[in-house]
Amino acid sequence: MTLRPANPSRWRTPWALIVFLLGYFVLLVVVSRYYLLPAFEVVHKATPAERKWLSASSALLLAVVLFIIGVGIVLMFRVSRFFFPRSIPTRAKPTEYVDAWAESAKRMTENPADDAGESDD
Repeated sequence: MTLRPANPSRWRTPWALIVFLLGYFVLLVVVSRYYLLPAFEVVHKATPAERKWLSASSALLLAVVLFIIGVGIVLMFRVSRFFFPRSIPTRAKPTEYVDAWAESAKRMTENPADDAGESDD
C-alpha cells in the first residue's frame, strides 16, 4: 500500500522549481558556451564599432534570457491566480437558514401536570 500525500498540489511546486532551475542551468550553459565565451575572446581584437555591436547584442541577449526567466517564474508559481481569480460557480439552491428557536418550540411538549406539583421557593 502506497502512502499518498494529503494535498498533492502542495508537492507540485518543489518539482516545478527543480525542473525550472535545471532548465535555467541548461540555458545558461548554452548561452555561455556559444555566445559569451567566444565574445570574450574576440572583444580584445575588435574595433570600436564591433565592440558597440557586441555590447548591443549582449544587452539584447540578456533581455531575452531575463524575459524567459521572468515568464518561467510567473508560470511556475501560478501568479496569475492572484490577478485573474477563477469565477466561483453559483449554487443550484440557496442555503436555507432555519430558525433554531422555532424548531425547538415545535419539539417542545406541554405537560401541565408536571408544573402543578413544583413550586419555586
